[in-house]
Amino acid sequence: MKVEVFAGEHGDTLLFAGNFPAMPRIGETISRDAGGYFEYFDVTGVWYRQDGESGRFNACVSVKLND
Repeated sequence: MKVEVFAGEHGDTLLFAGNFPAMPRIGETISRDAGGYFEYFDVTGVWYRQDGESGRFNACVSVKLND
């Protein structure tokens, strides 16, 4: 499942899009390879947004960097 990952409480900035086996849930931790090390993020929000051109719904999560 393709999921768009946003920074900020209100999904202000798109960080990346990734493929996940299932939709991440609030409170879970996700990670990504950052070139030799991993960055870990706590999921703080989940929503779906509708693409204006295609009308398709995209899965989205907001995250907070977990140092």
